[in-house]
Amino acid sequence: MQRIKERVLRCLNSNIDFSKKDIDKQLRHNIINLTVMFAITGLVFGTLNNIYKHDMLGAYVDIAGITILAITISFLRYRNDLFELISTILTVEFIILFNMLVVISHPADLKHIWLLTFPALIFFYKGTQTWLGWVAFFILTLFLNKLQPFYSIQYSLNEILYISVVIIMMTIVIYFYKARIDQGNMTILYQKEKLEELTKDLESKVQEKTKELQQLNMMLEKNVEKKAQELIQKDALILAQSRQAAMGEMISMIAHQWRQPLSTITLQISNIKINAMLGKASVEETNSALEHISDTIIYLSETIDDFQSFFRPNKEKELVNTCGLVERGISFASPRLNVAHIAIKHNCDTVEKILTHTNEFTQVIINILNNSIDVLLEREIQNPVINVKNSMDDKHIKIYISDNGGGIDEKIIHSIFEPYFSTKGKNGTGLGLYMSKMIIEKELEGSLSVTNISEGALFTLTIPFKK
Repeated sequence: MQRIKERVLRCLNSNIDFSKKDIDKQLRHNIINLTVMFAITGLVFGTLNNIYKHDMLGAYVDIAGITILAITISFLRYRNDLFELISTILTVEFIILFNMLVVISHPADLKHIWLLTFPALIFFYKGTQTWLGWVAFFILTLFLNKLQPFYSIQYSLNEILYISVVIIMMTIVIYFYKARIDQGNMTILYQKEKLEELTKDLESKVQEKTKELQQLNMMLEKNVEKKAQELIQKDALILAQSRQAAMGEMISMIAHQWRQPLSTITLQISNIKINAMLGKASVEETNSALEHISDTIIYLSETIDDFQSFFRPNKEKELVNTCGLVERGISFASPRLNVAHIAIKHNCDTVEKILTHTNEFTQVIINILNNSIDVLLEREIQNPVINVKNSMDDKHIKIYISDNGGGIDEKIIHSIFEPYFSTKGKNGTGLGLYMSKMIIEKELEGSLSVTNISEGALFTLTIPFKK
């Protein structure tokens, strides 16, 4: 069925491939082919009818009409450029053929329905400007056939008039139908032109907006790159300031760590001098004092080595137990704790190890402990205590550091991890807790938070580990 449909459409299109813009031309080809098809069908019917009635003259005329129409319409397949001429020839052939049938036929035998296609032929292929002339010419030929004195035809004037009225009525009907089609085509053409104008306008606007977006994207990329560089520089500055602050704290710790041993050395040297002046110095006592001084100097040297290793950045991460790292941080803070008479309690229940830069992690512990020490000293807390606890669950290691310093003001508790935020005035950099949070979150993919408990502040370090 699909192939039959395609062949019929191909035939109606005169075997021509029309584009979308040639709709009107395609319609004209469709109608002329359809008109001739009806005419040939009517002539075939007439031929069979005449043969049945033994009217061979009528049959010959019908066959001649079929042949002439078929030959003429076939030219549309090969000479599409002569379309107007061919359609005019067909119009003339219709008029001549119908007049011949009127001459040889009896009125009761006139069954050629294809006559009604004549108005469609002249309207669709000769245009509305000449339609009146063609209709008038057709009707005039009918009356001339009746009035000519040479050959008497069987049609009366009333029958010729009846045929003329039918032709005129069909012409009027087809005229209004075609007018509606033309109006619809004009509307479609107008809307198409408007749509094309709108499309061009939209394309122009899209191109303009695209250009603006491209420029905006370029500006945004430049701004993002600029801001990224500023953030990198800011982070580098913060890191440098943080290290400087940490170095200052370490120097303070070294001073606390050395004060007592240096006092011991000074006291031993003074004892040796006094005993020498009084003549009470003995070799045993002098050697004992020198050995004690030597041990103290070795202790000071080991302290220097510990702090040097702390300030040496780790190139690679190490797999270490968090209990050892916490204890290392406590040992660095112990001089300040001892001088301030602050008790520290450490309870460790973890066995899992984490992969980290040991010095940076130790710095986090020291920063939190120093903040607790500062608060306890500033508020002059009686019996100051710092509690450190390590625990773990299936996925995380947690470190809790709390004190009994009274906690953090709720108005600022959410700001203490921001860079350069400090409650110590000129004595604080506001970088310790900020860098601590960055180390825990970026290097260890964990979290650092703070809350107030009944006695003071509680810092919680949550660090994931893989089994």
